[in-house]
Amino acid sequence: MHQRGIRLRVPARLLRAAAATLSIFAATAAHAGTYPERPISLVVPYTAGGATDVLARAVADNLAKELKQPIVVENYPGAGGTIGQSRVARGAADGYTLLFGNVGTLAANASVYKNLPYDVLKDFTPLASVGDAPQVLSVRANFPATNFEEFVAYAKANSDKMNFGDAGVGSGAFLGGMLLNATLGINVMPVHYRGAAQATSDVMAGQIDYTVESSSTAVGSISTGKVRGLVVLSKERVSVLPDVPAAGETSYKALNYAIWNMMLVKKGVPDDVVVKLNAAINKTLARPELQERYKQMGVTVPGAHQRSLAGSQQFLADEVSRWHTLLGEAGVKPE
Repeated sequence: MHQRGIRLRVPARLLRAAAATLSIFAATAAHAGTYPERPISLVVPYTAGGATDVLARAVADNLAKELKQPIVVENYPGAGGTIGQSRVARGAADGYTLLFGNVGTLAANASVYKNLPYDVLKDFTPLASVGDAPQVLSVRANFPATNFEEFVAYAKANSDKMNFGDAGVGSGAFLGGMLLNATLGINVMPVHYRGAAQATSDVMAGQIDYTVESSSTAVGSISTGKVRGLVVLSKERVSVLPDVPAAGETSYKALNYAIWNMMLVKKGVPDDVVVKLNAAINKTLARPELQERYKQMGVTVPGAHQRSLAGSQQFLADEVSRWHTLLGEAGVKPE
């Protein structure tokens, strides 16, 4: 018995929807295969020549080799990093503008500035943590303490007469100073400068008592003889400053403070581009030439979890919460 074929009529609107879906998948696949097709910008919200800028340029040089496109570093300093980050938040979500931020610009700013033009957790997508820089307590050459224990005793007795320099509210040095205040039970007042280099210069000149600086810049400042490194705020000494004791060798073994650095893009960048950038960054961090540069700066590569997409996002959220609590307890009020 012959059976006649059954013909189904599919509504035109469903055909159009299916075609649109297929075109989206095709465009995404094509995008994944071709990105990046032109040079990429890396926004650094600090002045050129500082510790964050030096690290960002080292990463950019090596990442450019992985992506096979030039990466142009653009410095937009000011307002604790908010000027540079605002620029990225307002830009296109196409993956051609990256952001290089750190604990100050990303985690602390929400607690030190009242009306930020962006929400760091909602308006950016973390790509990966890219480097942790141990911080050093650097004092003027004639400071009346030769080790950290003596510094603590002196600061507890004279904190109202002391000061420390930083690169503005929310900067790494500011956070380090606030952490010392909270940990040691002292209340040394900060002196704000436009950049960390200016703060260090005034420590050298004896105008201020101390600053908290990256191990990468402390190498240079300590070598002048005008600054003394009292302690590295970490469990162990760093290879670039072998003669500077670690906090782990003192009575304050839990006093650990490193500036973590992270790369991000604006929220809305296509998922395939985000995945490609994350993979390229991880390959970059494994490059022998970058690892050698990190060794020279005393910077360490973060663990695998912080280099993952999900892990870096969770890490950022945890750090925003942590510094909100710490700064609140230290009496820092949003300005």
